[in-house]
Amino acid sequence: MALHDELAELRMTVGPQVFDDPVSFRAAFDDFVPEGSATTGEVSLLVGAIATGAVQRLRDQLALGADPATSIASQGDNLARDRGTSESDGARWAVSVLAHAIGVIPADMVPTRPATFPSSLDRPDSIDPGPTQTIPDDATVPRPPDPIAPPPPPPPPTAAPPSAAARRGISPVLVGVVATLAIVAVSSIALLLLRDDDKDSPADDHPNSTSASGSEEVLGEITVTDGDKEVRVQLVHEGTEASLVLLADHDGSAEEVDRIPAGCPYLETAYDAGIQNQNGQDIYWGWQNTGTAGFGAYGQVQVADEVLVNFADPDAEPVCPGVE
Repeated sequence: MALHDELAELRMTVGPQVFDDPVSFRAAFDDFVPEGSATTGEVSLLVGAIATGAVQRLRDQLALGADPATSIASQGDNLARDRGTSESDGARWAVSVLAHAIGVIPADMVPTRPATFPSSLDRPDSIDPGPTQTIPDDATVPRPPDPIAPPPPPPPPTAAPPSAAARRGISPVLVGVVATLAIVAVSSIALLLLRDDDKDSPADDHPNSTSASGSEEVLGEITVTDGDKEVRVQLVHEGTEASLVLLADHDGSAEEVDRIPAGCPYLETAYDAGIQNQNGQDIYWGWQNTGTAGFGAYGQVQVADEVLVNFADPDAEPVCPGVE
């Protein structure tokens, strides 16, 4: 069985929360996944993708309607940089494997695992301390086709009998980990419900956020810092016109210092709009337009110069789902 299928089975056996914590994931991996399914470097990449938040950021971006292939490439490159290497093929593979395991991309979007991994991934101070393992020669999957919309989230795990891999035995430590994760998951759901009950209006998400023009609706806001300097970036719209607005503190008051178009019209059917911090001063924004089709884009906040940058090719026509 391919490694991404083994991890998908791990999700169904232990629960999706096992991919939220790198320590719990490694413990579950050792107990449920057959030995020889992955090398030390590959396991280290998988653990690193969870520890650095790459998988969570990918899941959030796909929920906003981002293109899966583009998001996987971006988060894989970020993971490679976080681990101090410019070789991103292995990092993209690890992010893809985990994305399929949590149910946000189909199996045919998982690339063939790289033949080799850079030696820096197996150094003693890396995240993964586990034993050396080998890769089966036939562990290959097809290259990804053109991007497609992510599938709906998988149903919650049921109390089904353990899989063949799970019947190898469960350690007492893992039982404690799973029980703890279940308690945390229930508590998190309760907190989310309470937070939702407290929301009287969209403005409550950003109580101190007011759009620069006063007539625009603020769809999302983040804070970006560079050293001691801090700015705010808002995703706003007025009618179908959506923009990114940069606010900086000048003489004790927030002033609009830059503005760029978001890239696509904000339709009446649009929903789930948001803006997120990426690594450093990189940002991502987007929304759903209809069904699983949505718009997303990447950019950067140059805090020192108080400038917004859209990474999209200015000469390319943006792809705007739902716009004829």
